[in-house]
Amino acid sequence: MSERGPIYIVDQITPSPGQGEAYLKGYMERYAGPAKERGMTLEHSWVAPPMWLKDQSNTLFFVWSVPAPEAVWHMNIGARANPSVMEWWNDAEKITESRQRYIMSDPSKFEAIGKADTRLF
Repeated sequence: MSERGPIYIVDQITPSPGQGEAYLKGYMERYAGPAKERGMTLEHSWVAPPMWLKDQSNTLFFVWSVPAPEAVWHMNIGARANPSVMEWWNDAEKITESRQRYIMSDPSKFEAIGKADTRLF
């Protein structure tokens, strides 16, 4: 990673009740591969609580990294240009209660990052 990175992308997703395991499978099969091709590295994938719930919702967390702020822009453009990625998100919407994405960095890197173009985030 560069002195300005890594930048972390955290997806926090709450699938519909009973859909946690199916969502994880779809995400890994249909989103993770193209994400890696765009330069993203999957650092962690977590499920809370640590069991599959049948009548309630799990929350899934995926922690990705990219080497520098500019890579965030590349990641976003690449996803929008890939029909299979957009199809995944459209299909996943049917079994999603909520989805949030956070883009973050270690504050000790802020000086090295400098005045980044906020359109990157």
